[in-house]
Amino acid sequence: MSSDGLNFLDALEPRIVMFCGKGGVGKTTCASTTALHFTLSGKRTLLISTDPSPSLSDMLETDVMGNVKTVASACLDAVELDYDKIVDLWKERFGAEVYDVVSSFLPVEQDIVEYIAGAPGIGDEFALSYVYDLYVSGAYDVIVWDTAPAGGTLSLLKLEDTFYRHLSEAARLYVKVRAALNALTQGKARDPLKIIGEWQRLAHDVLCMVKDEKTLALVVTIPEALSVNQTKRVAEELGRFGLHVGGLIVNQVLTEEASDSPFNKSRREMQVRHIEELEAAFACRVPLVRLPLQCFEVRGVETLRRMERLLFPS
Repeated sequence: MSSDGLNFLDALEPRIVMFCGKGGVGKTTCASTTALHFTLSGKRTLLISTDPSPSLSDMLETDVMGNVKTVASACLDAVELDYDKIVDLWKERFGAEVYDVVSSFLPVEQDIVEYIAGAPGIGDEFALSYVYDLYVSGAYDVIVWDTAPAGGTLSLLKLEDTFYRHLSEAARLYVKVRAALNALTQGKARDPLKIIGEWQRLAHDVLCMVKDEKTLALVVTIPEALSVNQTKRVAEELGRFGLHVGGLIVNQVLTEEASDSPFNKSRREMQVRHIEELEAAFACRVPLVRLPLQCFEVRGVETLRRMERLLFPS
């Protein structure tokens, strides 16, 4: 199902648009362009990157690392997650609760709990909660989400799902051993079941956010074998996880006019084969948008305006 652009998004009115795919295929370009389009359409828009190695600040030519900032030339709010800061926020928000839960099992000092709260993976876990807080804040009509390369995004989503199921097991385990733990701690520890329940509800709400019908995943790819093969796997795994794959963007496509040299003609023939492969794999399922390779470097708001006219043709 070919499409001339992403105009179908306007009719769908999504709350979140996730850009997923292999590293280096143009996710940040497509995400930034789409965020600019929504802003030009009058929507309060946030552009967020959860890529641990982001390029959003470079793309916008504005430092948006760590805090939500307004890119004045685009009237657009944007932020790149600073994972060190995310861990600090996690400790500030949940550190005391971690202490209550852990100390209910064994009497420990606060510095031990600080060590646990800074364990590897905590920043990844809290990144989704950070997105969720912005989602429910009501400050934005739409959030455009530039995700980490495919494997990282899928791992992040699976981690949240595992965390949710683990908390259910943790609550059941605590009920079984509560009497013994009360005796061990001489009844001084607070019952952590309420805290565990609150964490589980937060994990549940985050999962509902990413699986909501108003959350759309757009997979970005390029017409080359490695990327095409990974795109099929990514789309399949996203669908299995319960996300709504709303479209496919094939970036860096050589147009027929640009293929006049033997080199470019050969590359275009290769690209056409891979595009046909994608069309066969995704026929009648999702729109497939072709984004031509441009002669200019995409950097800065003015070049994003040029890209917006290509991705959202009038």
